Amino acid sequence: MTDFSATIAFGLVRRLAAAGTHTPSLYLLISDAGAIRAIEADIAAEVQVQLGVGLRSLAAAGVRLDRLEAAFTGDPDRPITLITLDHWLPKLVTALDRNVVSLTKGGAVLLLADQGVAERLLSAAPNLRNRLSDVLAIRPDEAFGGPIA
Repeated sequence: MTDFSATIAFGLVRRLAAAGTHTPSLYLLISDAGAIRAIEADIAAEVQVQLGVGLRSLAAAGVRLDRLEAAFTGDPDRPITLITLDHWLPKLVTALDRNVVSLTKGGAVLLLADQGVAERLLSAAPNLRNRLSDVLAIRPDEAFGGPIA
């Protein structure tokens, strides 16, 4: 896979702040599988501290296809949505690909996946791939020499 720019939650949230939390944007964040939970926590903390809002966090396995519209509904108190794709779910990816405009209408959406899922997503979802604001390799803060939380 291509080497993507590396970041940590702090840098990612700075990007979101610059663009505006209600600006439709879609980021694919690629992480090591073992670091996903730490990255989720880092992003939630940075969103709260830097932006003063909550993060809406969804596990892909918990997103019901028959209630997909609920996942797309904007929340003014939690304008940023993090969807963790911790394993390959082809039906969900197809649904996200078909509804990508609706997905981002409420603001910023972050898709967090390991490298294997990200590769499959990029090849299987052309509409989603074309709407990506950026693809970033994300690591926990301590991977860049910061303090371990």
